[in-house]
Amino acid sequence: MAADPLPPQRLRDLATDLAVERRRLTVLIDSLAGLAERWQREGADAERVDAAALRLQSFYTGVERCLLQIVRVLNGGTPEGADWHRRLLDRLTLATEHRPALLSPDTARALGLLLGFRHVVRHLYADDLDPDQVLQRLSGALMLWPQLCADLQAFDHWLAELIALAESDHSSG
Repeated sequence: MAADPLPPQRLRDLATDLAVERRRLTVLIDSLAGLAERWQREGADAERVDAAALRLQSFYTGVERCLLQIVRVLNGGTPEGADWHRRLLDRLTLATEHRPALLSPDTARALGLLLGFRHVVRHLYADDLDPDQVLQRLSGALMLWPQLCADLQAFDHWLAELIALAESDHSSG
């Protein structure tokens, strides 16, 4: 039995929510780029390491918020269990009958590294953070951003087509 089509307004709300999150992520990635430049010029003091770790945690959390919005609307729910964060990434590399694959395998792998780093940041004292690891994740996030944007833009294009189809079906039905 086919699932009922999603109402156009619900799809438009998803598109709006994703656009808002993307703007916030862009501001955050710009601040990370500035932080990386200062790090290169001035080195890794404790405050810079802490700031980078916190912003990287926020960056991953913002990306995950986008992914959760998508699966809640288009898949009807989120993965469950202790490893749901990892399974969310894995699932979004696969197309379903309701949506295309959202993440390339390379994007999902890079996000998986940030997911692991977020776990470290949440469970260590700030002075236990390894500056080299923080810098590595900072550089990785900056390299990831263009590919993640490309993946999200491809999804936005598909979502716009789905909205147009849903609106035409809704107005003719």
